[in-house]
Amino acid sequence: MVEKHDEMGSIFSFIKGQVDKLPISNSKKNKMLDQLLKLKTMTVDAREPRIALVGRRGSGKSSLINAMFGQERQYVSSVKSGTGKGKWLWYPSDANPKIRLLDSRGLGESEAPTEEFEEETPLEELMKAVTEEQPDVFLFLIKAKEADSRIEEDLQELNKLRTIVKEKHHYEVPVICVVTQVDELDPPHYKQAPFDANPKKKQNIEEAMMLMSKRFDENDIPLLNIIPICSYIDFDENGNIEYDMRWNIDLLSDYLIEALPSEAKLKTAKAIQSQFVKKKFARTIVGTFTAIAGIIGAEPIPFADFPILTGIQGLMIVVIGFIADKDINTKSASEFIGALGINVGIGLLVREGVRAAVRFIPVAGIAVSGAVAGGVTYGIGHAAIAYFIENKDIDQAKNAYKNANKNYKNEDDES
Repeated sequence: MVEKHDEMGSIFSFIKGQVDKLPISNSKKNKMLDQLLKLKTMTVDAREPRIALVGRRGSGKSSLINAMFGQERQYVSSVKSGTGKGKWLWYPSDANPKIRLLDSRGLGESEAPTEEFEEETPLEELMKAVTEEQPDVFLFLIKAKEADSRIEEDLQELNKLRTIVKEKHHYEVPVICVVTQVDELDPPHYKQAPFDANPKKKQNIEEAMMLMSKRFDENDIPLLNIIPICSYIDFDENGNIEYDMRWNIDLLSDYLIEALPSEAKLKTAKAIQSQFVKKKFARTIVGTFTAIAGIIGAEPIPFADFPILTGIQGLMIVVIGFIADKDINTKSASEFIGALGINVGIGLLVREGVRAAVRFIPVAGIAVSGAVAGGVTYGIGHAAIAYFIENKDIDQAKNAYKNANKNYKNEDDES
């Protein structure tokens, strides 16, 4: 992990050094550097997210962890409160730290948990934990069948936690409400995803969501979203998935990434075991790189910006490989571009030829060169997503490049 960050850092330092050398005005250079700084925050400075799970005993906090990772990493107690001491833990493990999770004793428990615990009440455990480390987001879990129960005390305690974080860490923690165990809602015999395909089940799910929305409004707690889920998943003795009834876990994971600070998004996308989430976030990354490439390519400086663009495209591939949890470096990124059949030398000459042809119409020349730089970067990014995340072959990656490049040009023509 450290080595990969060193790789990203080296490429970024090279790109920044090249931008610093450009013979352009300080205002234009600062515009480029501002964009690069945003990119650095998201990639080079990436860190693990800190996610706090809050909810009553039996609300499914541990089950949700299992569902998001697709593997059994947390003990799930079906009778007594399982989690003891409120603690920040590394998942999947201390040896392989990907996500920092605060799993805690359930609110409203009447029996002592099966694990060791320190503080007298669940709230005290949580208050101590959020004082020690700042959570990036709260996931408030409530069982679907308990949405109409009195949870005012739970929400008041959540507000206390948010206040502590704001006073201690000067951070307004976003909240996502997760309505769990929707499979238990009537009709009880309907036990297959998607659960909202059954009209009666859908109606009950929507009612539970409306009730939670009302409760949060009454307690003046702003919400990013309310997401109903089923996290039921069984594993065999070897840790392989034996039965999978998960629903809306991808949607929750997607909203989770959106809620996180920029520096925590990348490692979350890598850690979550969802191709859908990885692809969506990778497309966001491609959009960011494409925008920067377009800005740089729009400067009519023959050949001077070429190393910068190739560096940006190389870093983009390394980042996409990181999301896919594959070991990609500058050499393999360069080899991938070559395998796509993109002749960098010819591409450069074509672009410079376009500039020369419109040298008497400077504005048009700038627009065309920026579009070319953006289109090539956009195409390479989508080819990398197809190859590294979707596990398609190189021919399919080539088609992804062509289609993305074509779509980019069409969108640019329309704008």
